[in-house]
Amino acid sequence: MGKDVFQRCYDFHDAELVRQSGLYPYFQALEGSDGPTVRCNGREVVMLGSNNYLGLTHHPDVLRAAHEAIDRYGTGCTGSRFLNGNLALHDTLEKELAAFFHKEAALVFSAGFLANAGTLTLLADDPDVVIFSDADNHASIIEGLQRVRGEVRIFRSPDDLRAKLAGQADWSHALVVTEGIFSMTGRVSDLRPFADLQKQYGFRLYLDDAHGIGVLGPQGRGTAAEQGLLDDVDLLFGTFSKSFASVGGFVVGEARVIDYLRHRARTFMFTAGLPPASAAAALAALRVMQEDDEMFERLAANAAFLKQGLERLGWFTMGSRTPIIPAFVGSESLSFRICKDLLELGVFTTPVMYPAVPYGQALIRTSVTPALTRAQLQQAIDAFAVVRHRYPIPPVDPENLPRTEGMDYTYFLTQG
Repeated sequence: MGKDVFQRCYDFHDAELVRQSGLYPYFQALEGSDGPTVRCNGREVVMLGSNNYLGLTHHPDVLRAAHEAIDRYGTGCTGSRFLNGNLALHDTLEKELAAFFHKEAALVFSAGFLANAGTLTLLADDPDVVIFSDADNHASIIEGLQRVRGEVRIFRSPDDLRAKLAGQADWSHALVVTEGIFSMTGRVSDLRPFADLQKQYGFRLYLDDAHGIGVLGPQGRGTAAEQGLLDDVDLLFGTFSKSFASVGGFVVGEARVIDYLRHRARTFMFTAGLPPASAAAALAALRVMQEDDEMFERLAANAAFLKQGLERLGWFTMGSRTPIIPAFVGSESLSFRICKDLLELGVFTTPVMYPAVPYGQALIRTSVTPALTRAQLQQAIDAFAVVRHRYPIPPVDPENLPRTEGMDYTYFLTQG
């Protein structure tokens, strides 16, 4: 007799172990939000755990647009855009996205995960296609590439990619997939080696810039725009759930490629259209990004203030130059305990552990917005000072980060 299909569910005890330790940090119920602060467990705390990089979720223009869209279109599309769920609002959003990124066309999906996974699955649905995927790519990319008929090869650096390309002059049948900003550490990719290799070998370049758009480049056009390489990116992916203060995802590129995706990408064709309020909020946010240059200056200033404050306390911030500012911990279970203590001190953060980072390299992920005040940021720095004193963390060698073979359960199994 075969094994019960639910047996793996019954055998899963990791979450319960953490719950019993009192350190479980996930699924915190937020009871309200004004952007820079949220209400959690009955009290107001400073929000340093969101991806609301431009703080636009409470911008009056964005809120107004979402309300007006509901009044005009209702709460949902009730069907695929391919059939009955395509709104004039979707078309306008796609036209303005394409113009913003200086590309021919755009396609809006109902979720970022669906955009990445569906686009890559379709493009690599050919045994003659080779996909070179960065080892640190997002789970949505990995998911999409697990279902392809083409060959997938993993590279760990531009030099590694160069070595894998060597020996064959023409790679026009290949797609190289990487990210602009890696979401857990805030590391910014140097895209110049990819552009140079592209000119040499002729592959297509796909850039996931979910965490770079709204953060880097003129008016927030992203990592490639900041480095003067936007024209070298064949397909650019982004989400609305970060800087665009909404939900959903999109790709921009050549009109013929986008039209093919529109008629063949299953995650687009067989998913209900992006809800009216979400589409309107994203469109309004896009317009605000092009009108408020001071917003980006405030974002950079807040990021520098928090980063410098943490580093003065001895925290290793992993060289980030973005609004994502990690505080390196090392121990997975200690990162959970620190997040719990920070929340009790009035600061909401998130722990990052394997598989998002290697075993033994857990960190506390913080991110800032232009809406945070200096007083709120100083409150966060003071809270990090308390936990730094409470749990002495040894100095970190950036060139030789610690690694373990598995998870450290020390602080899950101890109390007090």
